[in-house]
Amino acid sequence: MNQMNRRSALALLSSAGLAPAVAAQTSPAASAQAGNPPSLGNLFAGIESYAQTVEPRLSFLDSQFTDLEKWKAAARQAYRNALGYHPDPGKLEPRTLARHPRQGYFQEDIVFHTTPFAEVSAALLLPEKPLPAKPAIVALHDHGGFYYFGKEKMLENDAEAPRLTAFKQQLYDGFAFAADYARAGYVVLAIDAFYFGSRRLNPETLPAARTASLLNLRPGSTEYIDTYNKLAGSYEDLTAKTIFLAGSTWPGILVWDDMRSVDFLQSRPEVNPDRIGCVGLSLGGLRALRLGGLDPRIRSTVVCCFMSTAPAMLRNDVQHHTWMLYTPLLAGILDLPDVVSMTAPNWLLVQYGRKDPLFPAQGKTASADKLSRIFRKANAPDRFKPAFWDVPHMFSKKMQDEALEWFNRSLA
Repeated sequence: MNQMNRRSALALLSSAGLAPAVAAQTSPAASAQAGNPPSLGNLFAGIESYAQTVEPRLSFLDSQFTDLEKWKAAARQAYRNALGYHPDPGKLEPRTLARHPRQGYFQEDIVFHTTPFAEVSAALLLPEKPLPAKPAIVALHDHGGFYYFGKEKMLENDAEAPRLTAFKQQLYDGFAFAADYARAGYVVLAIDAFYFGSRRLNPETLPAARTASLLNLRPGSTEYIDTYNKLAGSYEDLTAKTIFLAGSTWPGILVWDDMRSVDFLQSRPEVNPDRIGCVGLSLGGLRALRLGGLDPRIRSTVVCCFMSTAPAMLRNDVQHHTWMLYTPLLAGILDLPDVVSMTAPNWLLVQYGRKDPLFPAQGKTASADKLSRIFRKANAPDRFKPAFWDVPHMFSKKMQDEALEWFNRSLA
């Protein structure tokens, strides 16, 4: 990929089903120099002019904020209000469906409620000797334009579909990092996010004309999975608009379920409730930055390949973002680095891919600088690490190892 220009790289990612996962773009200056017109053409200038007047008023770098804890309380409340998803949590009511012995750990297939009307499917990975209570990690799966599977992208799976194996090879170097972390002594929980895996859109409930392309394909085959992923991608707009009209946001649903995952972990005797971390790639990185920022129980956060300042993403290729990114009016409250900075003085590792075509170089470096300044102001400069890797959009084995070492240090 390092021999490709940006347009070619995006074409390759699109053909692999990756392009909808995140936004790709260059800085306005770089785009202008390259002669790239803004994606919205003549409409962009007015929007850009307004965007330049908007500042995240609740960034900890604002001089009005001097008390870290008071700032976090105010910023978290404002962000939770913006997310617009406040259901009754109800009871978890977990049920264990199966238990599988694996090499070096056990996997329990579990379902639990995140609300009285929503039940999620999860995999709980337990070290061979789960007691005394161990540190735990919430493993957050990516988007990748691959809706057919969710948590399976990070797991060791029986009779794995070839399409999934190829996907894991491209994005994860072929490793099931959740399993590796369980073998290393961590309790690991992975759920299916809303719209993925066991919670994906069911074609049988849709108009027949929209699903005709699936009729003569074998479910689970590569052709079926690829066709299904395109169908699900085409329904993101309708799903997001329906959620908005219902008075909520897609990000609100995702972070709520991820926070309920922490509730579940704290209910298990195998887990030390004071030693919980989270990690994810791409959409999983976005989920991690929200979870780490909003939930004070997360002691250590690893964000892989989803960090930039938002203004740097505006000019070109907003169309490559998933709807799962957008929280209306967030720009006037917090930028993406500000959201995850609410975890301070807890631990934060952000991994960037220098060759990742889905985020602008300017946005990557600006976000790293902003986070460094915030953690210095929070008197926790050693708790934040920006790690720049010479890789494309992926969570390579070496990056997985770095994240594990980070957890070994921060969750000890």
